[in-house]
Amino acid sequence: MPEMTAADAAEHLQVSQRQVRRLANDGVLVITRVVGRTLLLDAASVHHLAGRVRHNGRPWTPATAWAALALLSGLNAPWMDSAALSRLRHRLRAAHAPEVAWLARGRARVHHMQGWGRDDGLVLTGVSALRNPEVAARFGLSPTERGADGYVAAADFTDTVTKLGLVEDLEGDITVRVVPDDAGYPVDRPLMAAIAVDLSESLDTREASAGERVLEELLDAFRAGNTRGENVR
Repeated sequence: MPEMTAADAAEHLQVSQRQVRRLANDGVLVITRVVGRTLLLDAASVHHLAGRVRHNGRPWTPATAWAALALLSGLNAPWMDSAALSRLRHRLRAAHAPEVAWLARGRARVHHMQGWGRDDGLVLTGVSALRNPEVAARFGLSPTERGADGYVAAADFTDTVTKLGLVEDLEGDITVRVVPDDAGYPVDRPLMAAIAVDLSESLDTREASAGERVLEELLDAFRAGNTRGENVR
């Protein structure tokens, strides 16, 4: 696949190299390999990000990101105080899908891995969540067996790695999204808004479009006060 250095990506995206590395660590940009001290990125992921609407400002903290995703999924965020929730609700009412996806990019630390296990112990998201027929229907997409994608709490990461025989592999087809222990979200259920954000970041245009559409629908429902619990079983 065509590659791009972090320096070239920074110039293309008009951000610092430090920001490029942060985006790569967050899984927004795809790392292909590291040669010495040179970070090489999948050029398609850089161009994909450049084609999206980018927003200024620092990303939300993991706690705020997960509070936003919980609220949009019709759930509560008891880890946030009332004043912070009030500000967040105001921000969400004025936001659109690309902005929410951009601000929530610090929700987890992404690891690309390979192993003999699949996804037992992960809270499925992205394309893996499409195995649930109700989720697939919600996004208008067909289930796919393309690797595995899921969240795990930081406290459970080591045990999950051992259980699934996982090793770091930039070309691995298992994406493990590690949620910080102070994020508030207990990583005990899939959130529809999180699935939507993860799909919106896909390099597959159909998946990205479906993810952004559902996220915008969730925002519309939130603005209208019609948000209902979209629990994923």
